[in-house]
Amino acid sequence: MPATLNRKVYTTAQIRAAEQQAVTHLKVSLSQLMQRAAHACLQRLQAQQPAPARVVVLCGPGNNGGDGWVLARLAQQAGYQVQVFAVTPRSDLAQLAAQAWHDSGGISHPLAAFNPTHREQSDVVVDAVFGSGLNRSVTEQFADCIAVLNTQPRRCWVLSIDIPSGLNSDTGRPCPIAVRADWTVSFIALTLGLVTGQAAHYCGHIELAELGIASCLRSQQPVLEVIDASTVVHSLPARAKTAHKGDFGHVVVIGGGPGMSGAAILAGQAVLRCGAGKVSIACHPTSQLAIAAAQPEFMVHAVTDSVSLLLSKADVVVIGPGLGQSEWAQQLVIAVADWDGTVVWDADGLNLLAALALLKPANSEWVMTPHPGEAGRLLGTSTAAVEQDRWHALTQICQNFQAHALLKGAGTLVQSVTHPTGWVCRRGSPALATGGSGDVLSGVVAALLAQRLPIPDALVTAVWLHAVAGELASCDGERGTIASDLLLPLRQLSNPAQWSAEIRSVINIEDVCKKPLI
Repeated sequence: MPATLNRKVYTTAQIRAAEQQAVTHLKVSLSQLMQRAAHACLQRLQAQQPAPARVVVLCGPGNNGGDGWVLARLAQQAGYQVQVFAVTPRSDLAQLAAQAWHDSGGISHPLAAFNPTHREQSDVVVDAVFGSGLNRSVTEQFADCIAVLNTQPRRCWVLSIDIPSGLNSDTGRPCPIAVRADWTVSFIALTLGLVTGQAAHYCGHIELAELGIASCLRSQQPVLEVIDASTVVHSLPARAKTAHKGDFGHVVVIGGGPGMSGAAILAGQAVLRCGAGKVSIACHPTSQLAIAAAQPEFMVHAVTDSVSLLLSKADVVVIGPGLGQSEWAQQLVIAVADWDGTVVWDADGLNLLAALALLKPANSEWVMTPHPGEAGRLLGTSTAAVEQDRWHALTQICQNFQAHALLKGAGTLVQSVTHPTGWVCRRGSPALATGGSGDVLSGVVAALLAQRLPIPDALVTAVWLHAVAGELASCDGERGTIASDLLLPLRQLSNPAQWSAEIRSVINIEDVCKKPLI
């Protein structure tokens, strides 16, 4: 699954190395890069708010502040009404940029003087306080400034240069506060902190300006690739006219403990709507009637302790939706953990896997679909620790269990033990924050695996389908969307050869290979 450079994600260290390589090999100075960065921000400013709009620029002590000083001068020359609030510049480039601003007749005020009145009387506030590389807590002076900028309601439009100030550029974690931007202009290539952690809450729309030196990254291995619609188009071609159900696999869903039949039903329905040939549900005897009544296409089996016969007929097993953690559930987990097949672990399947310390058989393939809480239990740590560095947590799960895995949440991450680069999904909706949504996702993953997609392709495609289904399902409102609302859009999205004009519009399919869907 190749990706253009603007869909690749790197570490901050890799971006820094690219800058130095540009200086050495392309003979581009850091001062020239600062000028190019400021010009890119000016173009965005002009597209959003034409002159003579009122612009406030907040400048920090380093080179990010230098970008702000240069932008202030360029904006003033372009006819904007510009005010600068700044701390004393410390880096050489920032000092030169500040001097050029003052030499052009500009004045500046202390950053501490920025207050809600300045914010409300401006059309645009430019955040150039901290750039990428921040790995310490924001001190009180800067935290106060960020808090003033973030206070709601606000009428101004906020543009962050490089990354919202206070956001860690490798984890997407606020330190502990960060600017909430409407738009972020980032440079050279995307970093992890723009697409993971809390990035979606702070970055707004992300625009990438490569500054003419992106070629310096082409020799480096990206950490992540951004998932787009082209993955689905390539993974789910139109079916052969002679196809039959045996071509599309048999999925066995193991779950539906006492009082929890709904989770197994949702997972099984997602398997069906995403195209698997057959679905069996192995459930607790008390749930058999409810599950059978919910979907006539299910083959429903009440099991007590043994699922060996069903396992022998399965192409893929999903274990966990509504499973519970009873002795009955533990026996089923032990049996599945010993099976030499493809298993999708979810929900209480993951919790029991962690509690029982079970290991993967050499000939089996395990796919794990945890949310941060389940990921914490798999790693013996807390949910908060996982959220501090989501990508690190996911790679640890893959290594510890020799499994393929995804980590759910805003900016769902995917990692495969067979692929050097992971993936991130930037699509989705808060409507997915509802009970049963994860059960649906495990069913989507299993359906694609049953249709014989390679595991990395199945995971990446499933995450995108699930995320965009959430967008479509919430068109009438995010609040009140429920997991079963995802089933119809999942069916539509799983058939890219039949996408309607409306769906293509939501997906923005014409731009898939032209620009990042971020």
